[in-house]
Amino acid sequence: MTETDPSSLQQILSMVGWVPAIIFPAATIVKLFSLARSGRSDGTTALTWSLFAIANVCLYLTIGDWTRPQVVISTVGTAVLQVVVVVLALRLRAFPSTAATTPAVTPAPVAGADPAAR
Repeated sequence: MTETDPSSLQQILSMVGWVPAIIFPAATIVKLFSLARSGRSDGTTALTWSLFAIANVCLYLTIGDWTRPQVVISTVGTAVLQVVVVVLALRLRAFPSTAATTPAVTPAPVAGADPAAR
């Protein structure tokens, strides 16, 4: 097996193909968790994430190797997760949670302060 051996090169390419298959969905999942945890969609543009999803589906269709798991996960899998980001962002805009709109901590009264002075 040499460096120019086609089977060796194919094995390397197959391993490298898993990098985007792991990173793209993982990055989208991080965004999903961020949205879910904060309960706010600030900084999340539904249009941008929709365009990412469309681009991933188009990329899948142009690659042509439709049964390879790396291709399916990195394109179609990521596109599905991106659609979930869009739905969650739009839902959070339409129905903001009460937890996100009220302060998490209420200030404690200062000892010795006159309540009437406020």
